[in-house]
Amino acid sequence: MYADLKAHILSTQPVDQHQRLSSCFDRLMSDITRSLDSKNRDKFSQNLTTFRNEFRAK
Repeated sequence: MYADLKAHILSTQPVDQHQRLSSCFDRLMSDITRSLDSKNRDKFSQNLTTFRNEFRAK
């Protein structure tokens, strides 16, 4: 489902933004496992904040 959502969001953005957005998505899931423990959720929240800030910056 994540890959489908990523592809859909990429398809709605201008082509010149695809590489940067794809890189943001990759960093969003770095060091994230498929568990719901609090450490993992905290890391995802930190990554999501970084994702939002990086995508808005440019």
